[in-house]
Order: sequence, then structure tokens, then C-alpha cells
Amino acid sequence: MLLEEKFVKRNKELQKKIILEIEKVKMGQSKKNILQLQAILKDLKESSEVKNKTLSYSRIIIDSWDYTDQLGIELIELAELYKKINIS
Repeated sequence: MLLEEKFVKRNKELQKKIILEIEKVKMGQSKKNILQLQAILKDLKESSEVKNKTLSYSRIIIDSWDYTDQLGIELIELAELYKKINIS
């Protein structure tokens, strides 16, 4: 699978996870910051539409999320994949 295809697939999966996490926050089941989640979702949507967009959500995750947070880990991995695509 090409890197671009892998990125698109993972991006869609993670957008769904972020939407679910936003719902959990609204129901009091998650302590994540809803504004951060919405910003991350916006970043993910734009990265699938705009080539060479700078993803800014990595800083949010690194600075304020627990480093063992599984969703955070997956989002950082996606950002790394996105960098590889835009370098090549």
C-alpha cells in the first residue's frame, strides 16, 4: 500500500475516533479537552483536502496529553506518516 493510501485510511479512522471522543467528553466519559479535540479533527480534515498542510495538533498532544494515551500515540504516528509523504 502506498504511503498516501495508508495515510488516507488512517486519517479517516482517526477522524471517527476523535468524533467518538468528543461525544464521550459531552457525556462526561472523557476528560480530554473538547476544544483540543475539535482542533485536531479540523487539522485531520484539512490534511486530507490540502496538500502540504502543516499539522499543528502534534504540539497539543505532546504538551498536554499523557504520553501513554493510545489515541495520542496513534495521532502522532499519523503526523509522522504525513511528514514522510510530504518530504518525498
